[in-house]
Amino acid sequence: MTEPLLGWPSWVGVVAENLEAQRRFYRDVMGLREVDSSADWVGFDMGEGRVFELLRRDPQVPEYAERRYQVGFEVSNIRAARDELVGRDGEVVGEVQGGEEAGALWAYFRDPEGNVFEITQRLRDGSGPD
Repeated sequence: MTEPLLGWPSWVGVVAENLEAQRRFYRDVMGLREVDSSADWVGFDMGEGRVFELLRRDPQVPEYAERRYQVGFEVSNIRAARDELVGRDGEVVGEVQGGEEAGALWAYFRDPEGNVFEITQRLRDGSGPD
């Protein structure tokens, strides 16, 4: 039996129209612990290396063009997993992104109904922006 290509989601993101309103809701109402942010995203620690992230909607960036929830599946080797998905006719949305400074590498795909999902390879323990 071969090992599964995708692991359990290590990242869940919400592409938000109003980043500050969403930040206040998830931090103040839902009680999530904010751990990092920039002008375009806010990260919350969900424990065990899992991240819940808010991302500012940006019509110029395909993976963040629409409001939605999005998941990131853990993979052990981003390039091998990406190649495998492409070989299985997975629809790619951009190149591999991230790096050591972010603590992870990630790449986006679209399913047959247009939903965007991510594959993620962690480069260190803890969280980094996705």
